[in-house]
Parts: sequence; structure tokens; C-alpha cells
Amino acid sequence: MGTWDAGPFDNDDAADFAATLDDAPAHVRIEMIGSVLERVADPASDDSRLSDAPRAVAAAA
Repeated sequence: MGTWDAGPFDNDDAADFAATLDDAPAHVRIEMIGSVLERVADPASDDSRLSDAPRAVAAAA
């Protein structure tokens, strides 16, 4: 059963991103957060950036 609610970590994609972030070495975390935020903020990127939206919300939180 999946997770889905209104909080920044309350869906599967965001929760998976948070878990991956927790498991990553400290020096890699900033790069991971920046990367997902850049992908969703790039107006030139295609519709696949929408699939990154839950991860971007979690990254921003």
C-alpha cells in the first residue's frame, strides 16, 4: 500500500527520496537536493520534470 497525503514527505516518491537522502554520505546530500530542484525549475526541461515534483518538494522541505 502506498503513502499519499498532503505533507512534503507523505507520498511514495518523496518518502523514497528522503530515504535515499538519509542513506547517502553527507557530502553527497547537497548535490542530490540541488539536482532535483534544478530539474524541476528548468523551464527548458520536458514533462519528465513533473515526475520529480514530489522529490523537489521533499528536497525543499
